[in-house]
Amino acid sequence: MHTDTAEIELARRLEQSISRAPAPTSGAIESVTCGPFRVWFATYTDNRELNYAMPVTPTGSDALRAAVEALRAVFAARTRTLRVEFVEEVWPDLAAALQRSGLHLKAREPLMACTKDEFVPVMASGVSVRALSAEESDAELAVFLQINDGRPTDGSRPVSAKAVAALRDDLRTTLGTFASASIDGRPAGAGRCLFQQDGLGEITGIVTLPEFRNRGVAATLVSDLLRRLFESGRSIAWLNAANEQARSVYARLGFRSIGSLLNYEE
Repeated sequence: MHTDTAEIELARRLEQSISRAPAPTSGAIESVTCGPFRVWFATYTDNRELNYAMPVTPTGSDALRAAVEALRAVFAARTRTLRVEFVEEVWPDLAAALQRSGLHLKAREPLMACTKDEFVPVMASGVSVRALSAEESDAELAVFLQINDGRPTDGSRPVSAKAVAALRDDLRTTLGTFASASIDGRPAGAGRCLFQQDGLGEITGIVTLPEFRNRGVAATLVSDLLRRLFESGRSIAWLNAANEQARSVYARLGFRSIGSLLNYEE
């Protein structure tokens, strides 16, 4: 995929917005610096999407090998799988260096952006979206987490009380919106938007339960989150699409590809 200079600079700006963000104060997310990487750990779940490292400073190959070993120790100490996430066009030499250090490409996902002027709302019939608050019941928060973690909502694989408490803390302290989607009163999807620095916001954790797919849940949920994000004064939203189907859904809303987000894992 051809990516022009302006798109690469936007991708770099997105990464920097994440890496410069202040550490969360709720205790639900731990942020540490490990050599040329910044690392985020969710203290309440081993969900790989929420436990990862990203590069923040250029590093030579010899120093990088030592840095990966240090990352291995940091992730192992927290019983997490080592995962590194970065934009290929911003760090063109990093993939080969990680492979030499024994990591493997897990996913290559389109990094996409949408401005307020490009946004095309979609509201699917029968889909309702509701923003969550810290005053929700434990049961309501548990359903959000179950969907987010890919668990069934029938209680057969319950989330922990610690995870529910951590989400409640996030709702109190995180700038952004956590939202759930339903069809006919039945939980159907979940997602969040995180307000960042420099006029940016990330759409993340978009999940639709299998039985409700292809009914516009994701498009409607993301539309609602985008509306709230732009109403907050942010001018650019971004996300990474998990697959081609997701990419096509987001393209309908006005998102365009600006790079490739690579995930390397142990």
